[in-house]
Amino acid sequence: MKSLISTGCLILCLLALLTGASAQQMLNFSDLPLVNIPSPMPSGYGQLDWGNFFFVNPYGWSGAGPGYQLGGQSADVAFIGGKQCRLYGYACYGTLASARGFQLVNARVAGGFGPTAITVSAYNNGTFVGLANYFVTTNMQTLIFPPTWGVVTQVIIQASGESGDLVVYGVSLYTLGG
Repeated sequence: MKSLISTGCLILCLLALLTGASAQQMLNFSDLPLVNIPSPMPSGYGQLDWGNFFFVNPYGWSGAGPGYQLGGQSADVAFIGGKQCRLYGYACYGTLASARGFQLVNARVAGGFGPTAITVSAYNNGTFVGLANYFVTTNMQTLIFPPTWGVVTQVIIQASGESGDLVVYGVSLYTLGG
């Protein structure tokens, strides 16, 4: 009897977890309006809060570098950095956050104007979870995020180097609670 109750409780807990988790999603910015001037990423896009991220149609923006135009002509790209980062010592930050939590899987990215060092720091409710370093060029590549991070509530992405920017073509992640 005790075993049956324990098993029942375990099944209910698993169902509750599965109900709160959503399927893996790929954010590729194709459903954003094509804009030819960089605009702030809308808060809540993909169930995330985007801090210091912008989006733009790279084929309509005269300020786009070679790393911006590696995707289709009918979709925007997201990015952090750009010319304003030169004022801050060639380092720019962007944040992704959700109080409900999310798990990053990978991202398709490029340096917008040249080679860029990327540091991604992950946090869960303010507690440091982990850090990953990457180096990107103006060619598109896929960053794989450490699965050991698990569910996080915030990531901070720093782009450093003379170009100081990171172009994001897509982000694959799991979101929770929605």
